[in-house]
Amino acid sequence: MAELNEDVFAAARQRGRTLLTEELVALIERHHPHDRPGIERDIVTRYADGLDTDERSSSSSRDGDPDDDGTSFDFDRDAFLDEVDARLADTETWQGTDALYAPEDDRVSRYPARWHDALGGSTDVREFVVFLLEETDGYLDDLESGGAGRGIPEDELLDVVSVVGRTDRETAKARVESGRKAGDLVEDADQHPEARVRPRE
Repeated sequence: MAELNEDVFAAARQRGRTLLTEELVALIERHHPHDRPGIERDIVTRYADGLDTDERSSSSSRDGDPDDDGTSFDFDRDAFLDEVDARLADTETWQGTDALYAPEDDRVSRYPARWHDALGGSTDVREFVVFLLEETDGYLDDLESGGAGRGIPEDELLDVVSVVGRTDRETAKARVESGRKAGDLVEDADQHPEARVRPRE
């Protein structure tokens, strides 16, 4: 069984109390090695166990510390696992930013089965952009980040490519840059840090 990835724990601790359930699932899915859509439910539980142990150890070491500012990572294992179960959508299509999905039995994903079926294991960023722009189940309407204009906010695009494509964000970012240089992709010429990426028409 693959070892738990320390990058998940580091990223979770960095986010602290602002870490959302779906974000933690995406972190696990992005960093833990796997060759099928989604992450095994047992793996999600193992990360929750690790975060719970880490949080309890940190709390114990802070007891009586007058310099503790209360901004430490506060993780509730049972609440997280209950939330994962509650958010699992029984559908193959996008159901909103709070939903989680089961692309296969006993597996959990940040993204719907249909996305994995269409793009799973691919790093063709143009293919991702075209697919996401044509997604008609409310995905684009749910994106609150990004500059004005047609396209997918780059940060969101990198998340989808890294999770569904089962690669790392650095590779996804390099693919976006390659696509721009090749003329397959364009990004709105504004100063927004999340300018939208779209295919060249």
